[in-house]
Amino acid sequence: CLPDTELADFDALGGAYIKINDGILLTVGAPTHSSEIIGKLSQLDSSIFGKILLIKEESISNNDNRDIEYNIFSLGHRNPQGLVVKNNTIFSLEHGPQGGDELNIIVEGKNYGWPIASYGTRYNDGKSYFRSHSYNNFQEPLFIFSPAVAPTSLNTCPKNLEEYYKGNNCLMGLSLREMSILVFLLDSSNSRVINVERILLDKRLRHFGLNIHSKLFVDDKNHFYITADNDGLYKVRF
Repeated sequence: CLPDTELADFDALGGAYIKINDGILLTVGAPTHSSEIIGKLSQLDSSIFGKILLIKEESISNNDNRDIEYNIFSLGHRNPQGLVVKNNTIFSLEHGPQGGDELNIIVEGKNYGWPIASYGTRYNDGKSYFRSHSYNNFQEPLFIFSPAVAPTSLNTCPKNLEEYYKGNNCLMGLSLREMSILVFLLDSSNSRVINVERILLDKRLRHFGLNIHSKLFVDDKNHFYITADNDGLYKVRF
C-alpha cells in the first residue's frame, strides 16, 4: 500500500491512540526518512498516511468486521507518536525531520502542513521547508524543538505535579534523542508554552504506563511508570 517501498521507514508509523466520546483517535505517520513520494501522502485525502484517524466504536465492536470504517480527523502530519486529551483539548507530540519536532493542539478538519511546512530541514540536502504554517493556511505548532529531541509518548502530569503548577496546565512527554522526561507548562488557556523542563534520565524513553481506561497510571504513592528501549520499566515520582 506504499509507493517507494525501498525508502519506507516503519519507525515513523505513529501509533498513538486515545479514547474520545464516540470512538478512538489513531495516529498514522508518513513512514519514511527521506522519500518525498511517501511524505506527500500526508496531504492526500485518499491515503491514511500522515493522518489522525477517527474510528467509531461501532465499527470495531464486531470482531468479524474486517472493513473498519474511519474518518480523517486531521492531516498533514509527519510522525505523531504522542496523543492525549486534557480538559477537552487534544494535544499531539510529533517528530519533525532534522529539527522541528512539534507540540500541536489537534482540531478536527485542520491541516498541519507536512511535508510543505516545517521548522526543520530535509535529511538528504539540509534545505528548508516553508517556515510559516499559517501563511500557507496550515495550523501553526504550539511549540517546536530545534534541534530535535525525538519525542515519543505524551500524557497528563500526575496529580502532585498538577497541584504544584495550579493555575496552569501541565503535560509530560518522553524523548529518545534527548533521553529525558519533557514537562510542558502551558498557560490556563493553552495559548502558549511557558516552559519546557527536560529531566535527563540517560535512557531512550518510549511509553507511559496506562490504566484500564488508557489514562496515565499513578499509584497511591504518586509513582508513574515509563519504559526505556532495551532497558525495561521504571517507576518515577516527582
